[in-house]
Amino acid sequence: MDVAVAEYLDVAEEVINRGGPEVSEYEYLKNIPQGMSLLTIAEQKMVYELLSPLLTVNSMLGFTFQKPHGYAGDYELINRIYSQWVSTDNNLSKWDHFFHSLEAAEAVRNREPYFIDLVNKTESRVANARILNLGSGPCRDLYGFLSSKRQHQLRFECLDMDKVAIDFGETVCDNYLEHVTFINKNALKFDPGYQYDLIWSAGLFDYFNDKIFIRLVRRIYNLLETGGELVIGNFSTDNPSKEIMELYGQWYLHHRDAETLTDLGLKAGIPKECINVSQEKVGVNLFLHLRKN
Repeated sequence: MDVAVAEYLDVAEEVINRGGPEVSEYEYLKNIPQGMSLLTIAEQKMVYELLSPLLTVNSMLGFTFQKPHGYAGDYELINRIYSQWVSTDNNLSKWDHFFHSLEAAEAVRNREPYFIDLVNKTESRVANARILNLGSGPCRDLYGFLSSKRQHQLRFECLDMDKVAIDFGETVCDNYLEHVTFINKNALKFDPGYQYDLIWSAGLFDYFNDKIFIRLVRRIYNLLETGGELVIGNFSTDNPSKEIMELYGQWYLHHRDAETLTDLGLKAGIPKECINVSQEKVGVNLFLHLRKN
């Protein structure tokens, strides 16, 4: 085993034994040595045995690892990130605070203000705009807009293939159901028969390989009104939390940079002048903007 890896694991074990990291130790624990990716199967097993006290659904790291809903990045995990959920178990709570300090977790929370800004811009263009939230998960971004408690004529639709996620999102938005419709369908088979002024997909496309990414963009882009916009979130290749997500949580995504996202838009047949890539404020979540002229 690499010396740096062995030292890192010794420190991690000591931190686990005393109930979790202090804030001063966060940066060290985030910087997983490169040699971790070269561990043998036997060494990987040893690492997960070491981490076993943390890998329970009663912690953020463990919930990510265990995937109780059967897939990575499920609606409940995303909801826990938004709410900065912390375990009542003192041996886990410090690890939960560590999890929420990760740049990836901050980037997820930054989706909400990014979405709200997009909705406001869309409303200024089309007062009664129809907006699709694709892969809506817990609907916390939408709730952030709706709970601003102001009058509007916007119409929202939330689509997710996980029925439990749909039910959860409906509960979250319970006070605003006159503005929201929930749809339990596969995005690849979705055909509403009408068009949207904004289609927002914060955390769906980075689970897709390039082929499926392009296929879905082609399909969904056709659901835009003229002047409408499809906005796709995707974790950046500059995600400092990538190793933590993969080692501790076995949470694997297709990380992409701005150039790759632009190229995927072009391959989907979107004119270059209609493509733009932006980011939330920590620069970990990129957003591919595809406008329809």
